[in-house]
Amino acid sequence: MKDIINQTFLVENVDCPNCAAKAADHLEKDPRILEASLDFATGKLYVKGEALTAEEIQTLIQEVEEEFIVKEIEASSHTHKHEHHEHCCCEGEHDHHHHEGECCCGEHHHEHEKKAKGGKIVDLVFIVENIDCPNCASEAAAHIEKDPRVKEATLDFATGKLYIKGEEMTIEEVQELIAEVEDEFVVKPYVNKRAETNLFDKEFFVSIGRIVVSLAAAFVAQFAFTSHATGDANFWIYFALCACAWLICAYDIVWKSLKNIFHLKNLLDEDLLMTVASIGAFLLPLLTGDPDTMFDGVLVVVLFQIGEIFEEFASKKSHQSIIDAIESKELVAHIETDEGVFDIDPSLLKPGNVVLVNVGEGFPSDGVIIEGEGNVDCASLTGEFEPVYKTVGDEVLSSTILKSGTLKVRVTSEFENRTSAKIVKLVEESARTKSKAEKFITKFARVYTPVVFALALLISVIPPLFNITDGATWARWVRVGLSFLVVSCPCAIIISIPLNFFAGVGLASKKGIIIKGSSYFDKLANVKTLCTDKTGTLTYGNFQVTEWHIVKGTQDEFTKNLQAAESRSTHPIARAIVGESSSLANEQKNYEEVAGKGIKTEWNGKAIIAGNKSLMDLEGISVESSTAAGTIVYLAVDREYWGYVVLNDVVRKESKGLIENLHKNGIKACLLTGDKKERAEELGASLGIDEIHSELLPNEKTDVIKSKLDEHNGNVAYIGDGINDAPALALADVGCAMGGVGSDTAIEAADVVFMNDDPSKFVTAIRIAKICKRRAVALIALALAVKVGIMIVSMILGDAFPLWIAVVGDTGLSVLCVLLTLTINWEKVD
Repeated sequence: MKDIINQTFLVENVDCPNCAAKAADHLEKDPRILEASLDFATGKLYVKGEALTAEEIQTLIQEVEEEFIVKEIEASSHTHKHEHHEHCCCEGEHDHHHHEGECCCGEHHHEHEKKAKGGKIVDLVFIVENIDCPNCASEAAAHIEKDPRVKEATLDFATGKLYIKGEEMTIEEVQELIAEVEDEFVVKPYVNKRAETNLFDKEFFVSIGRIVVSLAAAFVAQFAFTSHATGDANFWIYFALCACAWLICAYDIVWKSLKNIFHLKNLLDEDLLMTVASIGAFLLPLLTGDPDTMFDGVLVVVLFQIGEIFEEFASKKSHQSIIDAIESKELVAHIETDEGVFDIDPSLLKPGNVVLVNVGEGFPSDGVIIEGEGNVDCASLTGEFEPVYKTVGDEVLSSTILKSGTLKVRVTSEFENRTSAKIVKLVEESARTKSKAEKFITKFARVYTPVVFALALLISVIPPLFNITDGATWARWVRVGLSFLVVSCPCAIIISIPLNFFAGVGLASKKGIIIKGSSYFDKLANVKTLCTDKTGTLTYGNFQVTEWHIVKGTQDEFTKNLQAAESRSTHPIARAIVGESSSLANEQKNYEEVAGKGIKTEWNGKAIIAGNKSLMDLEGISVESSTAAGTIVYLAVDREYWGYVVLNDVVRKESKGLIENLHKNGIKACLLTGDKKERAEELGASLGIDEIHSELLPNEKTDVIKSKLDEHNGNVAYIGDGINDAPALALADVGCAMGGVGSDTAIEAADVVFMNDDPSKFVTAIRIAKICKRRAVALIALALAVKVGIMIVSMILGDAFPLWIAVVGDTGLSVLCVLLTLTINWEKVD
């Protein structure tokens, strides 16, 4: 089987979300592709499967979408070195060309290179404020990528972080780029210190002031100058006051809608709908002669602005709650030098620095304790409830918190490579892969709003045509149409669904689980079979003596002789036997390791032989046979048999609970191991595993997973920890790796990572996934039910229906849905 990798391509001419989804679905039908996703907003195509060229993808994708053009961006299986050749005959214009030997410099310029300017490629991070829409965030990132200096850009709606890979750029340059499509976005520098969200900033108080002044003018008009005779002095005063009140609250709404029309971008958004609805309310008196609807027009924009304030407040609270779950909390590092202890920014720490950590403080970077002891709260990384005792020589990780004692720690990692930073990066990158609910919302929003807009227009025009001269009829149905416009905006769904899933990612990270994308929530919720590795996953991967059979000498004598024999060996079995008695290594004479059999040595004047039965037979020493499951080490002293010990890998205490909870959730457990059949079956029987496959090579593990995928039509997960597990992790619907003992290769290939090496967290991940999925469905159902209900009531009541109720049904619902995403942290998932 070929290696499974993740690849990213750029697809041009993607002008329809449905077409993008159809193209991705078609790609997944190819047997070489396990998963494909085409992001309509950015044009990025993510492919998981065998290594494919852009030309091969182009051939496949043109079978359903001929106008799509596929270009290469990057492939995770290899790295290209991109250079600008000053004297290349193509004169530096390497704009998406691939010169197959045609370039006189003799080098290949890959398709994904942009016009090279010779600048060094760097990774930049900024903070972007005032993001209130995930679609706007995607469009801003896509626009930034069009700049020739930028190779890749991602704007995370949930955290407000803008990631740019390309040439060095200033904040001003980035601000200028982003303002071309989203002029309300504010770009600020990203600092490692975690800043609290400012809920009551200058813009908040300005908005409150506008609302107060607008309402004051509107109420003066309504109660002091109301007149039913259009055209008299009171009417014009009433009109002027209402118009001023409307302009005070509506000028930014109107400007945004006009700007979108001018740029031909996102035309039918909430700003245009509110503009049309409020202006329509001002025009209704021309049909009815009743100026009171002007007051309704003011209320429409006032309530909309109030809803925007509450929505932004709720979003900021939601963002902060999510960020609190994943961001490191170290704000200062106490560094020890010859001159004393000084406080510095943790980002300035380097390997070898010594830092002092006091009670209640977080470790600013990864390191090793060189002085002191204490209990460390690891919940922020591993989800462990109980603090862990640490002393000299033990490793400590960034963002864990010292609960007792005072420690001196020698820093062992660069700040940007600390464990908490890697976790934050994994969590933030999860925004790239969308769940089915999010994909549905993207398609839904682009179809739903135009349909409702057209429906509102038809409702306003068609019924009055049957009585074209009746102004009251026109007024009734125009009001209904305006209500449709106001309530139709799908903001409640567009904003709350991504936040719902990102909140789930945050909750999982608090429990020590990193889920690399909301798309895996769907897969986790539907898992039918869990395939799992044995060593390092269900067991600790460490041998331990489980049985002693002594026929000569005391326990202490037997142990000393056995430890002496194994004292110079580096084999895991020897390390398990020797323990802390390594000092015996210097006392050995005529030491000899017999490959695959055991050890012969002289110690304390005695000849010692320790090993398997083959070694004893080779030396002519008669021993008793044993059928014990495990590794058996026999001992002979001065060629006399003394007995044997049995060693086994220690089963994790959480493994039993994992299998029991799997069965409670209707999930089958399947053991895949390279270990001997006897050991595998003994472990399987003790844990209650449903199906056991032993003595497997890595490629044979993938064969079993393939058969399970075919048997269950997908819905297969795999847990592993080693390099040899990487193919199986990549092949399964959901690959889960152990984050502590797991290899970097396994963690890279996995979709879910358990930071505290607790396999039972798989069930916790499933529970979180099911909660998020249920909430997404409930949020969608709630939003649609409220909106459709308001539409029906407005048709029944006609001109008696207040427009402000439609506003509450839109912005008020958005606030409610966003606030509901916060309650996921109250869910019990353990």
